Amino acid sequence: MTLMQHLPFLRDLGPLSLLIRFLTACVCGAVIGYSRGRQQRPAGFRTHVLVCLGAASTVIMSQFSIEILGVPGDTMRVPAQVISGIGFLGAGSIIVTGRNHNHISGVTTAAGLWATGAMGLVAGAGYLECALLMCLIIYIVQVPLYRLDSRRVKLTNTITAYVEVDNDLQLSKLMTALKDGNIMLNTIDPFGPDGDDYDGYKLELEIMNRSITPDEAMQHLLSIPSVRFAQRLDESRS
Repeated sequence: MTLMQHLPFLRDLGPLSLLIRFLTACVCGAVIGYSRGRQQRPAGFRTHVLVCLGAASTVIMSQFSIEILGVPGDTMRVPAQVISGIGFLGAGSIIVTGRNHNHISGVTTAAGLWATGAMGLVAGAGYLECALLMCLIIYIVQVPLYRLDSRRVKLTNTITAYVEVDNDLQLSKLMTALKDGNIMLNTIDPFGPDGDDYDGYKLELEIMNRSITPDEAMQHLLSIPSVRFAQRLDESRS
């Protein structure tokens, strides 16, 4: 027996039904967005909420046009465009870096946005139990499976670190110092609050020499004169 049989009013377009559908979309989007935001991903809390809410509204709008206004057509024709439209949004979160443009990040974020949009369509259609189940599964993939992926699946020499450096440090000098230790800087992004005389950054580093361990790479990073503090972020999130 489905939730619809217990709560038949969810099938109509009354105020309470709309409120429950929108709240379900917002809550589900917020759960996924919060987990991504904590990992400092490009698309975080508000982005996922808006994607899920917007997708839900397209289903409701389409249902209203056909059932209330009497506009002929397919109920899912407009909502179907959400899936392709989110592809453009997800493409903006994919970043290609690396010496030979061989390092790609943000694909999981893009896939998460796409799944969140689909979840919003389900919530907007009033299939709330399916939306809640999707939310649970997406969250499991994004959080617990991320840890398994980091520890067991990805056997790479790429590490993510937070550093505090002198605010007059030139990027070229930092890259040269890292290169001397067989470490390549893939990405650098502002991270956390800045102090009066230092700046905080999130670095993605690639260890070019396979014999160098991540701990040794962090020690080399700390040995750079202008680096005041360094801590691995991928290790702390596990």
